[in-house]
Amino acid sequence: MDHAYIADHGLVERYHQGLLEPDEEARFEEHFADCRECTEQLELARGFERGLKAMAAEDAALARIAVQAGLFAWLARRGRLAQWGLALAVLLLAAAIPALWFRAESADLRHTAAVLKEKGERDAAVLKQRLAESERQRAEERETRLAQKSPEAPRGLAAPLANLPVVLLSAVRGDAEPPTIDLAHIGDLVALAVDPGADASFASYRATLTKAGTTVFRQSGLRLNALEALMITFPASFFTPGEYRLRVEGIKGDRTAAEVGGYRFRVVGKD
Repeated sequence: MDHAYIADHGLVERYHQGLLEPDEEARFEEHFADCRECTEQLELARGFERGLKAMAAEDAALARIAVQAGLFAWLARRGRLAQWGLALAVLLLAAAIPALWFRAESADLRHTAAVLKEKGERDAAVLKQRLAESERQRAEERETRLAQKSPEAPRGLAAPLANLPVVLLSAVRGDAEPPTIDLAHIGDLVALAVDPGADASFASYRATLTKAGTTVFRQSGLRLNALEALMITFPASFFTPGEYRLRVEGIKGDRTAAEVGGYRFRVVGKD
């Protein structure tokens, strides 16, 4: 349950009046228990109700005072009862003072409620703006990460492709030289091929390419081709000179991963 649904269905006011269905009331209570904005709105509604009740009680008290004052004025006009009527009128005036004070307090209550409502609306607007700004920043960060990690995919081929450079990777141990890709002697595309071995039979594979310890490419859901090899084709512009390592993992049926191998290669040539 979010604020848009609460506002559209007037849940705060309906909850305050006891008009919600039991299941909707339970979901609303779960929401506003941790929601400062809804709690403030509910307290504001309750404050308005208390203010209205206080004003009603005040109006009733003033009406009673007016009736009593009229009665004692009538008594004061009757000869020997004049002094008694005057004394009672003084008493009634003294009794009216608390009522007048209470009216002033009610006015203060209404003013305070209006201030709280205005503050709540300002806070809600600021919170909405901050959430929108935060979402925009997260979207920009996601786009930046994707741009850094994802290579440019070829747009398509205008003609059949022949003599595609294929670099066969194998595990390199000790001081043996890894395979080298010379950017000055390849075309627009280069393919990395890995033979996972006859014993490697996985539902799919995951490849992670790193350079100097930083991940520059990761792809899951890879399948072996007809030659039982795992092949990944890159645009040549994806690579810059340096040392690379391709890590291949096999994904089992239960979605757990098993290491197939790590394969080093070097890129030289264009800067």
